[in-house]
Amino acid sequence: MQHVASASLILQEYEHLLSNVGKAFSEIAPDGPETLFPEWHRRRDRMRETVDLITPASAELGLTRCVENFLCYVSDIITQVLTARPDLLKTQEQVTIEDVLEHESIEGFISWAAERRVAQLSFKGLEEIAQYVKKRFGLELHQEEADWLKLKRGVALRNLIVHRRGIIDQRFLYVTGEKDLIKGSTYKTTMRDYVRTAESSMKIIGEFDKEMALKFSIAQQDTEGEKWYSPGRWGPEGRRKREKLAETDCNETHAPHHNHARANEEMREAEADGT
Repeated sequence: MQHVASASLILQEYEHLLSNVGKAFSEIAPDGPETLFPEWHRRRDRMRETVDLITPASAELGLTRCVENFLCYVSDIITQVLTARPDLLKTQEQVTIEDVLEHESIEGFISWAAERRVAQLSFKGLEEIAQYVKKRFGLELHQEEADWLKLKRGVALRNLIVHRRGIIDQRFLYVTGEKDLIKGSTYKTTMRDYVRTAESSMKIIGEFDKEMALKFSIAQQDTEGEKWYSPGRWGPEGRRKREKLAETDCNETHAPHHNHARANEEMREAEADGT
């Protein structure tokens, strides 16, 4: 991701340089700087084509890893709580005597049962996981609906990338509710998709982890030292930015062709925020 962001920044600086050169030579090049320095501008066009080509793939990679890390966290925290509080495992579900005897202690069996329950849960959808968390732990997986909607869209896009090679299907149309998408066409993932998924997932994790730690007396995750973590994405200092994005989200629809200027802006945003 840093490599892609660097390429975008280099292109931005190169374009800025060409613009300034054009202004400096405007008097002797009335037809524009491209006629005076054609090779420089052809080089710029090739650089632009490269950045435009790699941006969707990079956004796909970032978004996919972001969603997978979110789901992994949810599995880990549920396993941790169920292991610490085996009474929460009580269900009518049956296990065989063989399953029990495979473990040397009751603690080992409890750990196995917790991991088994979480493994079953991992095949469920995001809404079913949220319902399980609410029913079993008495907590909401998310606090703000806007964050939840952005994350749900990110998860749906991740599933589309992983299972459908990005080809839009009826399920994706249903989840997103976006009228301008065409079934059978390939979705072009943008850096904006990635950044918003990262923002919502980090915010939801930060808030949920605190609630779980307080309620069940378990250690809160130490994320401050993680390279991927960006407190400005969900902490108080990021509130203004989130509110501004929320206003944009209210009336914004997905554009099928992601323009180059917007790609540069979003790439810089992702790099600056450490996502």
